[in-house]
Amino acid sequence: MSCRFMNTVAHRLKAHRTAWLTLLACALGLGLPTSSWAVSTSTGCYKITGLTTDQNSAYYTDPGTITTNWVGSTDTAGQGAYPMTVTINTPPFVPDGTLLGSAISPVYNMGSNGVGTYSPEQVLWRCSPEPATANGLFEFYSTNGDNNYAGKWDASADSGIPGTYYTYYKGLISRITNLTTGQYASRYWAARQMTGLDKDSQGWLLVKAKNFSQYKLEFFQCSACTAYYSNSSTNAGYWSYTQPVGYVAFVAPNFGGDVQIGADHNVAYDGFYSRWPGAITAYNTVYIRRTATCAVTNATPVVNFPLITVNDLNQGLTRQLPVTIQMQCQSTTPSGMRAFASGTAANQTALGILAQPANAQAAVTAGLTTSGSGVTYLLSDGYGTDPSVATGVGVALTRPGGGALNFLTNQYVTLGGTQDGWDAVLNDATSTGSPGTGLTSYTRQINATFKAFAPGTVAVTPGRYNATAQVIVRVQ
Repeated sequence: MSCRFMNTVAHRLKAHRTAWLTLLACALGLGLPTSSWAVSTSTGCYKITGLTTDQNSAYYTDPGTITTNWVGSTDTAGQGAYPMTVTINTPPFVPDGTLLGSAISPVYNMGSNGVGTYSPEQVLWRCSPEPATANGLFEFYSTNGDNNYAGKWDASADSGIPGTYYTYYKGLISRITNLTTGQYASRYWAARQMTGLDKDSQGWLLVKAKNFSQYKLEFFQCSACTAYYSNSSTNAGYWSYTQPVGYVAFVAPNFGGDVQIGADHNVAYDGFYSRWPGAITAYNTVYIRRTATCAVTNATPVVNFPLITVNDLNQGLTRQLPVTIQMQCQSTTPSGMRAFASGTAANQTALGILAQPANAQAAVTAGLTTSGSGVTYLLSDGYGTDPSVATGVGVALTRPGGGALNFLTNQYVTLGGTQDGWDAVLNDATSTGSPGTGLTSYTRQINATFKAFAPGTVAVTPGRYNATAQVIVRVQ
């Protein structure tokens, strides 16, 4: 449920080359060192795991090259790249097909050491410059196609959601998207040709961590997806299954083997794991919840603040209006789930107001941050880039008693409390009845205040204000 906030305020050279070659031949006959004249004839790609100063080596690295001894996509690689909490519930309260969690990560975070394994500029491979090599460099990606619980079994027919695969957990299916190609990963290898690569002083191509795509990992609820999952996977807590749900590999003309476009990962996995830089995993990163919770049924659709002058804002005057939120909570606990509880601790339900990505980034740029992932103000669409938008002003949130609330910037990151933008769902809420079996309705109010966020420090300029935020309820 969203709320919208608005306000306005030549030949000769050949002879010379022949003479030089004659002199060189004489010099070589004297037994002088020859290494400075040699040129590597190696072709193909070579894995770079450290600095090499020998200019005749295929592993040579220019001074200042960023390298490290990297391992690849071991079973537990990629930890921390996709932090989120997903709550599995029962239809119809949470309809099948509901997106439960989503996160995006570059390959930098998918190596054996998890988040920060690679620097974006780190060189992973050095490739010879001839066209046969340059035209044969590919990023490959697939699900973990030889694992029953991590990408072998397509769930699309059962779920009605394309690109989804069974996971270890009952009722939960996953989907991986390559954000460069827009293609869903499947157990059949897909590829993207790597072009526009940096070169070193010898003209060799450098395959760096930054040259690989970003990948989105999503989880959906599917109670009808019962064909493949672990019989012991109805538990909750940290994702305990170590196997990644997908992989990112690198293929060049001098290696690749059976990893080819359209090959079935169930039998094609040459180069694992040292030539595969990235593992897409949920292990020890994603929280699984099976807990009764609440759902937002309605919220004030538009908050239209009255006009206010720059002078008034500079003097600390504000405009405040209420946002009314209506919810239904599960007062009866479905079988196999924890009972509902309002709060911001693990397995409790919290509420937050989510800022859209561009608005959140504008607030971060303006320094309006908390000690967590939240931001203190919702700035206008186009803030700092559109000259018709008012600056130095934004919307802040408070509870009826005056306690400040922050805005969420990531609805899938939980357990950070107020500093992340969460508040116990039933704070200041009033019960309004029982609309159906096992459900209780509630209404709560949050005050939205249009104000200068740093009077006297940040200049307030006249212009318009328009922003949209979303009311989120989620188990922590």
